[in-house]
Amino acid sequence: MAFEDVFPKAMKEAIESIIKIPTYGERGASRFIYNLLKLPQEERIIIVNTLQNLAQSIKKCAECGLLTDREVCSICSDEKRSKKFICIVEESQDAYAIERLERYTGVYHVLGGRIAPLEGISPQDLSIDSLIQRIERYKPKEVIVATNPNVEGEATANYLIKLLKRRFPNLKITRMSYGLQFGTLIEFADELSLEKSIENRK
Repeated sequence: MAFEDVFPKAMKEAIESIIKIPTYGERGASRFIYNLLKLPQEERIIIVNTLQNLAQSIKKCAECGLLTDREVCSICSDEKRSKKFICIVEESQDAYAIERLERYTGVYHVLGGRIAPLEGISPQDLSIDSLIQRIERYKPKEVIVATNPNVEGEATANYLIKLLKRRFPNLKITRMSYGLQFGTLIEFADELSLEKSIENRK
């Protein structure tokens, strides 16, 4: 009997769907499915329902690009948050990591990735045009470049800094300091290191 006749069609389709998620290969997707199916059916249904709700309700903030369940996220719509400070991050999870510190009172701009030529990701694939529009609109006192401290993050930071200096010569542009170890992702950084890297930005 052929393997295709033995392997359940529903499992095959689920694995093929999960593989579409970046960083998930067939092995990781298979592991996820097998572990999910080990749970009692009631728990599996709850997990699937929460994922369905997530897929239907979460969108990008029309202002900053942060993942949210509103048209404009709670940060951008908060009158207490200063639009005179814009912190540029690669992804929403980086902004959430900074938010956990409860120290930053400005707003964010989510690029939606980082420059990575080997992966075919260029500046045109990032939300840089909308960043420039926001800077023109809000005329911030400071723009903080908080891309990840790795090769791609540094390349993205250097590109942005050169571009913004050329477009806005009088704009104060700072870079998150190297309190974070090179290669560390912001979303996984411990709070003390992350806090120091923001406080000591240059």
